[in-house]
Amino acid sequence: MFKLLKRSSLLGACLAFGMVAGPAAAEFPDRTINYVNPFSPGGECDIAQRMQQDPLKRELGVDVVIEYREGGGGSVGWSHVSKQRNDAYTFACFSIPHIIAQPMTRNPGYETDDLQIIYTYHATPQVLVVRKDSPFKTLEDFIEAAKKAPGSITVGGTGTASGNHLGAIRLMRAADIRLTWIPFAGSGPTIPALEGGHVGALMTNSTMAHQNSDKFRALASATDERLSFMPDVPTFKEQGYDVVEAIYRGALGPKGMPEDRVAKLAAAFDKVNREQTKRKEELGFMPVYYGPEESAALVERLKVEYRELLEELKMLK
Repeated sequence: MFKLLKRSSLLGACLAFGMVAGPAAAEFPDRTINYVNPFSPGGECDIAQRMQQDPLKRELGVDVVIEYREGGGGSVGWSHVSKQRNDAYTFACFSIPHIIAQPMTRNPGYETDDLQIIYTYHATPQVLVVRKDSPFKTLEDFIEAAKKAPGSITVGGTGTASGNHLGAIRLMRAADIRLTWIPFAGSGPTIPALEGGHVGALMTNSTMAHQNSDKFRALASATDERLSFMPDVPTFKEQGYDVVEAIYRGALGPKGMPEDRVAKLAAAFDKVNREQTKRKEELGFMPVYYGPEESAALVERLKVEYRELLEELKMLK
């Protein structure tokens, strides 16, 4: 009895003087981070993630492992991430409009609001391109031909309800024309399709337009201002057509991640992104620097716009 009382008294004294405590809270992060790629190797998410991998290790002080979970146009990976612990140790590369349009048009295994954006690091604006020998020398040539023969001009791009497709839809609305959309499984097949004359034009990403500028003529970019790496290409807006569309990429995790951890990850992404600005522009990416709040505002704005476009196309589920 005496020994028990003695130990209890000793414990009380230790607590009073702060001598007894649980394990010290580890500083985040203190173990490997999983950075999910929801697409196949070699794509634009993969390019970005491989560029970021070592610099993120340097900034965060832990290993960053790229984990491939491809399928369903990215939905397999995003569905997986939405169901992980929201401790900020697992996050994925995302693409907009995919994470907004997919849940609107089908059941991809997640909802947009199941995901939380950490940082948005670049965009690939949409660019309308034709072959060098195309009769369409200017955007006006293209639009006049489309008005004379509605539906006669075929425009290729990746997927349906994708950034490419939505860019073409915005052009049709703005110019009051009808084009025939030809979807491809990925951006790779679109290049030989245009080269071979199987489509009359492409609505494509700025990376594809920039890297194939020796083969194709760019008629307009779907941006507010001319792209720094394509300064001779006019925007749709400066030619009188309000067409702005881009595919945004960044990192997201499951909803409910701790704010301080999200802030630390966002700061690391921001530093790496700013260091890589020049290289990204050389590849045809348009760097952006959107933290969690700016990214969330972007999603909310585009939810409204995409719902309107998809409803018009009768593509809502």
